[in-house]
Amino acid sequence: MRQARTHDPQRAERAELRRAGRRRLWRALGILALLAVLGGLVAAAYFSPLMSVREVQVTGTAGVPQQEVLTVAEVPMGKPLLQVDTAAIARRVSRIPAVEAVRVDRSYPSALHIAVTERTPRALIKQADGQLGVMDRLGVVYVAYASRAAMGKTAIGGVALRDLPVLDVSDPGPRDPTTLAALEMIGGLPGWLRPQVESVSASSPADLTLHLTKGRTVIWGDAERGADKADALSHILPMAGNTYNVSAPDYPAVS
Repeated sequence: MRQARTHDPQRAERAELRRAGRRRLWRALGILALLAVLGGLVAAAYFSPLMSVREVQVTGTAGVPQQEVLTVAEVPMGKPLLQVDTAAIARRVSRIPAVEAVRVDRSYPSALHIAVTERTPRALIKQADGQLGVMDRLGVVYVAYASRAAMGKTAIGGVALRDLPVLDVSDPGPRDPTTLAALEMIGGLPGWLRPQVESVSASSPADLTLHLTKGRTVIWGDAERGADKADALSHILPMAGNTYNVSAPDYPAVS
């Protein structure tokens, strides 16, 4: 006569613990194997000549020669991409005066991409040594010429440097609110008006004045509502007068 099996809860619990332990062990081994593979791939990429720098791509340049960027960048050709110090390359390129910003990215399997943002010229500044400095949209003077004629046909973004207006403010620079207001206003001028502006003067951010060709003066006020002011000026500029006030564009005046 066969004896009936008795249920032993403790024995079943021990068996389940052993099975769970084996599952955890296999999972841990799988993770370790995956990490080993990934580590091997990273090591291969870090040291392998197959993923070394063989090409450098430069984009965003117009006034700055690409060869100048490449020379200053000093990219270590043939070095594995992961060993290349992209931050150091960006710092070197950013020292080019006409460069506002630069970004350097790895482009696998074997290229570096240097994306350059050039400075946007806005105005000319008469310097103490008699030269004309070119000021960008941020208020930084990054290059100087002996005269407008010395600028030749140099153009950035379709704007010839010699055609930029002269900015006359008491403390020109990137931290001067009056300078920044004037640069913002100049940057927003429509194409039909910009060639007529010979200079811009201001004693405060709310006192912007344009000096046009033929001895005409435009009282602009602050940098707000630039499009409305330009539109108002387009209607009154054909009228006879010397001073055109569009500081309140809804009520322009001529005198």
